Amino acid sequence: MSETTIDLPESLTIHHIESQFGDLKIAFQSDVSTIKINGANLDTIDTSGLQAILVLIKDAMADDKIVLWEGVSETLKVSAEKIGLIEKLQIS
Repeated sequence: MSETTIDLPESLTIHHIESQFGDLKIAFQSDVSTIKINGANLDTIDTSGLQAILVLIKDAMADDKIVLWEGVSETLKVSAEKIGLIEKLQIS
């Protein structure tokens, strides 16, 4: 079973999403069976950032990849809770 870890940046907001989404998409599309997401260093995220992560996770799962969280910052958790994405993002 091959795996990779993707480290989310400190800031994932609408101001940076265009440049960051491409890099994250390439990482999520890698030829692995398990993707671990490290969001421990994420300090700022908005709805655009959460939507981007959700799209990437859904696409990975559609390709039969396992997606696991290796670290979740309090900011990420609270932001996802506020808009009801904890379950869809698979954050526990």
